Amino acid sequence: MSLPSHHSFWVRDPTTGSAGLTQRFDRLADDLYTEVAIVGAGITGLSTAIELLDRGFQVSVFEASLIGAGTTGASTGHLDAHPEYGPSNLLKTLKLSVAREVVQLRLRAIDQIEQRAGSGCDFQRVPGWHYGETIRDREQLQTDCELCGQLGLETSWEENLPIRHGACGYRIKGMARIDSYAYLQDLAERVVKAGGRIFENTHVTIGGEFDRIALRAGPHAIFSDAIVCAVHSNYTNVLRLDLQLPAYQSYALVVRVKEDQPDGLFWDNRSPYYYIRRVNSSDPRLLMVGGADHRTGTNHPEESKNTLRKYVSDRFRVEEILAEWSGEYFDPADGLPFIGPIPHRDKIWLAAGFRGAGLTWGTAAATLIAAQIAGEKSDLDSHLMPGRSVLAGLPRVASELLPALASYAQRILPAPPIDRSSLAPGEGAVGLVDGHRMAICRDLDGCEHRLSPICSHLGGVVRWNQAAQTWDCPVHGGRYAADGTRLYGPPPRDLTSLSPKTTPPPG
Repeated sequence: MSLPSHHSFWVRDPTTGSAGLTQRFDRLADDLYTEVAIVGAGITGLSTAIELLDRGFQVSVFEASLIGAGTTGASTGHLDAHPEYGPSNLLKTLKLSVAREVVQLRLRAIDQIEQRAGSGCDFQRVPGWHYGETIRDREQLQTDCELCGQLGLETSWEENLPIRHGACGYRIKGMARIDSYAYLQDLAERVVKAGGRIFENTHVTIGGEFDRIALRAGPHAIFSDAIVCAVHSNYTNVLRLDLQLPAYQSYALVVRVKEDQPDGLFWDNRSPYYYIRRVNSSDPRLLMVGGADHRTGTNHPEESKNTLRKYVSDRFRVEEILAEWSGEYFDPADGLPFIGPIPHRDKIWLAAGFRGAGLTWGTAAATLIAAQIAGEKSDLDSHLMPGRSVLAGLPRVASELLPALASYAQRILPAPPIDRSSLAPGEGAVGLVDGHRMAICRDLDGCEHRLSPICSHLGGVVRWNQAAQTWDCPVHGGRYAADGTRLYGPPPRDLTSLSPKTTPPPG
C-alpha cells in the first residue's frame, strides 16, 4: 500500500519509502482502573507519564493509533525557546517577569529532553538563528534581539549569517535538534520501565464524571481519578476551547542539496515563517525545511506544497527531494498554550495549543500538569490555565469563525456533480454522486471510498487534501484517512462509510 504523505520522514525507511510505524503495545482488552489516564502517546503524554511515575502515581497511556503516527512523529524536531509570536508580542501579553519564566520553562524543557534522549535520537545542541532576508528588517530584528536578552536567552547580533539568503538577524545559543520519532520510542521505554502501561490502537472517549472519571474504549470502561488530554487539540466537550484553538496545516520536506550546510536552526521573520535545519549530524547536505502554513481545510494544499518546493529551490541548489509530508498544529487565540484543568471539570487536564513549538511546550506541560496533579503550584498556572480570560484574543476568535461558517454553509448550498470515473488515484472531492451528497476519493492504490462528508465532531463538511491524502475539517481541525478512518483532532469516530471500498482493476 502507498504511504500516505501525512507520515513524516522519521517514520519512513528512506531507502524504500515504506512505513516504519510498528505496534509495540497491545490494544486494551478489558475494563481497567488507573490512578491517572493519559490520552495520547506523543511527547506530551509520555513525558507526563514519566513525571507522574517519578512522583509515585499509577499511570496508563492510551494511544488511538501507533506511537509516532501523530503530531510528534510529524514534527521537524526543532528544540528552541524563542517566543513563537516573537518577544515583542509576548511582552505585550505578559509582564517581563512572567514572560521570562515562560522562556525559562522552555529552556529547562530542552535540558530535560537532552537528559532523556538516548544515542539513537541524534540530539545535538546547535545555535538558533532568527533572521530577515532584507536589510529593511534590521531595526525590528535588533529590537527583538535586545528583548530576547531580557527574557534570558543568550543572543548576539549578526550581519553575516551562515546561510546565503539571510541578510541580518540574531544568533541564539543553546538550542537543539532531535529525531522526534526515535525520541518517542525512548520515552515509551522509560514509561514501561518505570511501571507505566501503554495501550496502542486504543481510541478512548471521555464519559461522565462521578467519584472516578470514566473513559470508553470500544466496549471497555476505564476508570481513573484524573485524566490528562495530551493529544495537542481540545479533546474535551468545552466548545469555547475549540473556538480558541483554530487548526493549521504546515508542510515539510527533506531535500539533498549540492553544498554543505551549517548545523543550526534557522527561521525567518515572515508570518507564517519558514524554517530550515540539517536533518542529522552525519550528512551536511541533507536539509529539512518547513512552512507554507494555512488554516486546516481551507486553501489548496497542493499549492502550499508547491510553494514550499519553490521556496527551497529559490535558495538552494536541490539535487533531490527525499520526503514530503504535512502536519497539524493548533494556534491559541492569545498566543499562549492551554495547560491545566479544564473549566468545571477539575479532574480533567488539558495540554493543547502549542503552535509550532510542541516538543518544548509538550515537555514543559508535562512538568506543570504532573505538579498540579500532585498538589504543587506554579506562578505560571494562572497564565496558562484553559479557563483563563482571552479578551485580547477575541478579535482573532471572531475572524477564525469564518472558515467554520463557510463549512457549515456547504451542508445547504447546492453541491456540484462528480463524475466518479474521472477521479484519478490520489484525487477526491465532495459533491453529488448518483444523486447523493458524499465525500468520494480514489486512494493512491486506486481503491474508491464513498463517505459521508459530515465530520463526526460537530458536523462540519470535510475537504479533500490531495497533498496529504486526507479528509480535513475546517471547523476544528479533524483529519481522516482516505478511507474515513479518524487520524487525529477532536473527532470521536470515523467518517460514516456509504459503500464498501472497491478494489483496483487488475493490471
